[in-house]
Amino acid sequence: MTLEILDISKSFGHFTLGPLSLKIEKDVMVILGPTGSGKTTLINLIAGILKPDNGRIISDGIDITDKEIESRKVGYVFQDPILFPHLDVYGNILFGFRRKERENKERRTLVRKIIDDLGIGHLLKRSVDGLSGGEMQKISLARMLVLSPKIILLDEPLSHLDALTRDKLRIELRSILRKQRLPTIYVTHFEEDIYALSDSIAILNDGKIEERGNIEQILNSNTTPLSTSHSFLHMVTSGDNYISGKVINSENGLATFKVGSNILYTVGKFSPESRIGVMVKREDIIISRDKIKTSARNMVYAEVVDIIYTSNAVDVYLKSGELKLISRITKIAAEELAIVIGNHLYAIFKASAPHLIREEI
Repeated sequence: MTLEILDISKSFGHFTLGPLSLKIEKDVMVILGPTGSGKTTLINLIAGILKPDNGRIISDGIDITDKEIESRKVGYVFQDPILFPHLDVYGNILFGFRRKERENKERRTLVRKIIDDLGIGHLLKRSVDGLSGGEMQKISLARMLVLSPKIILLDEPLSHLDALTRDKLRIELRSILRKQRLPTIYVTHFEEDIYALSDSIAILNDGKIEERGNIEQILNSNTTPLSTSHSFLHMVTSGDNYISGKVINSENGLATFKVGSNILYTVGKFSPESRIGVMVKREDIIISRDKIKTSARNMVYAEVVDIIYTSNAVDVYLKSGELKLISRITKIAAEELAIVIGNHLYAIFKASAPHLIREEI
């Protein structure tokens, strides 16, 4: 499956989206950009809600630019779940089917699999009234997936959920999207979504795509810091450390994983040889000039590559081979340590500090 967007443009008064071109294969592209940059306009063009002024939209080799919404085979999940209160959960999931399709054995098997994948089998006979936000969004996802779309569009589907529900559903959503292997566009402003869900990233600004690549390529690009898109990405991804590595052992609730030549530890049970991505808050990383006696399992000897002073703290940027870390310390601590770029320090954090973002077998 492939989605191709060829020189698409759409104008509204003083704002113009495009012309822009994208090609997305069996992966998840996360679209980032400031408010008003054209993110929702772009996916509404793909869905058929809007018609482009110019350009073409090609789905798996078929031009769908002028097709009606119903015939595009595009699945769209909005920020707010739109469910029908007069139907139970199962009725909502099957809403898009004709009677003949509901009775089709192959179709019923597919529906059951998606229900099982989303873990909503126990909800099927319930009214949609009283469902939690996460449950309602799962129903929306199921209703979209059972129609076997060729393209998936997700417009900030986790934005109205509480943080705990958002974290849980994000991991489940990653698993679902990996199983579907369809061209997917995911619009978000959450840092965790970028790391957890993206195979690639496109940064949209003022109707134009300014950068595209994976997270490492964009963060390590030579784009001037004055670039709006580059500054925006750094702003979005400035909160925590993202660490990706390969699991080499997992037992007794503790996993050992490798990042370059560094051996790190995190709480959890994971498959050996899988790749995991975790977040560590910069406040959870302490730094020391010397090895210290501590219960913290992670101790990395790293070089100071940058120091940034904020209004009430100091961010120390560290590098040890492939591993990059940021530690946030007080100004008093920075003065006492007399840190300068080029120093080598120990970065220390507990095995319980990392928060799982993604795991890939």
